Amino acid sequence: MSTRTRAIEIAAVGLGQGGGNIAAEFFRRGYPAIALNTATSDLSSLAAGASTLPPELCYYIGIEGYDGAGGDADYGRECIRRHAVSIRQRVELLAQPVDLVMICAGLGGGTGSAVSELLSELAELELPIVVLATLPTDHESAIAKVNAVRAVNEMVAQRVLGFVFIDNAHLAKDHGGVSFDRYFSEINRLIVEPLDALNQLNGRSDLVPVRSLDGEDFRRLMLSSGILSFAVTKLPRLSAEAMLDAVSDGLLRSNVHPDGYKFEDITYLGLVIEVPETLLANTPFAMFEWLSEQIKTETQGAAIYLGIYKSRSQEAQATLRVFASSQSLPDGVHSVLEHATREGEQLQAKLQRNVDGLELGQLAQFDLFRGGPGRRRGSQRPPNGTHATNGTPPAVLVHGGNGVVPSALQPLRKSPMPPPLTRRWPAEREFYERLAQEFKEADSDVAKRRVVERLEQDQKSGNALIRYYAVSTMTKLDPEMFEAALRMATQDEDATVRRVAQKALERA
Repeated sequence: MSTRTRAIEIAAVGLGQGGGNIAAEFFRRGYPAIALNTATSDLSSLAAGASTLPPELCYYIGIEGYDGAGGDADYGRECIRRHAVSIRQRVELLAQPVDLVMICAGLGGGTGSAVSELLSELAELELPIVVLATLPTDHESAIAKVNAVRAVNEMVAQRVLGFVFIDNAHLAKDHGGVSFDRYFSEINRLIVEPLDALNQLNGRSDLVPVRSLDGEDFRRLMLSSGILSFAVTKLPRLSAEAMLDAVSDGLLRSNVHPDGYKFEDITYLGLVIEVPETLLANTPFAMFEWLSEQIKTETQGAAIYLGIYKSRSQEAQATLRVFASSQSLPDGVHSVLEHATREGEQLQAKLQRNVDGLELGQLAQFDLFRGGPGRRRGSQRPPNGTHATNGTPPAVLVHGGNGVVPSALQPLRKSPMPPPLTRRWPAEREFYERLAQEFKEADSDVAKRRVVERLEQDQKSGNALIRYYAVSTMTKLDPEMFEAALRMATQDEDATVRRVAQKALERA
């Protein structure tokens, strides 16, 4: 594939198993790539997947005698330090003809979670680096989640151009029906494809630029720093309101990224609209100008890059591609922190407990082999107060409960257990969908009132994503019933929440 079709040339460096698989998908699409791992088994599997990476591009950076980090990020960091010279040499060679180095890592594992150590070792090369990192799913262990949030904190302190966070929980929910042998290749395709499509936009023969987003525009977006996100939406009809809603939903409720990117924190926003000829012929030019101005207002002055392309395909729908950079972590990353804190505390409390001995009672004094063939001469129980004939004192016995327990099994005194944590509802769309269903199926006013009170409570939350879901649910149920709450929401500090409430009141 000719690199001249691309706006910028990207080299991918995969760290750990997840990062190596994503780097292999970049390589499948024609980008230069290498993989670094502390496990030889993970490296060998890269040659067998749908997105293969040749063995000569897979490098073992472990310590001799060990295969993998086993979730230990400290071990991952030590491996990177020991192989720092050779890692720098390989990455420098890979990066010579490119514009951007994409460090890919799966946060949660011991190797991928050591990505900040890799960034530190590469700092002297002064490369333009963006980190693409995946977050663990809900069902993964507390260790994975604690590793992930620690890695996030360490990464954002590094001097790199930007970060792309991928929410594996969203991907698993939306694509859980894919067969196991195809799942990871499908997920990696969904992660890389939107970036690749934007990068090759102006090289596509099926698109005619009406107003182009050129290569330099895309370069500025990719190098704009901060938290980067992207979304792709199909639009059956082309209207300013539909496009504005699609941009908002793509940032707040992505199928790939964590939820909750805020409009007012967006610094750069790229919009590419691929429109079939039949739709474009009936769309006034002023609508696109209004869309740009409206988004600029709601983002409080973000730089807007708009590209409009006429599509020669027979598809009846338009395609909207969104690329945004923000200067704050989305709510979904904070949600991972909450899960990690809760589950980490629970695991820590268990690890501080000791194994209790059994309360044997009279069973401790039973002699069930009296006169048996296995009893050696002279091994009978000595009289009270005397020692065995071989001069070895008997085991010291201590009283415990209703009997005696060997002192070696006596449990240590345990510190008091921490009080149970109060469960906090996560800001997830599934919960509010269930809440709306509960309201619709309620057979009493009391049950409905319980839902109403919960929504009104969440509409005052300090979390903008929770307020958004609460207000959206109100509009779907009965805007007139929630009129007072919706009027209050029109004064919300978040522009998206305000707009959802205002539209609901206008319809009512």
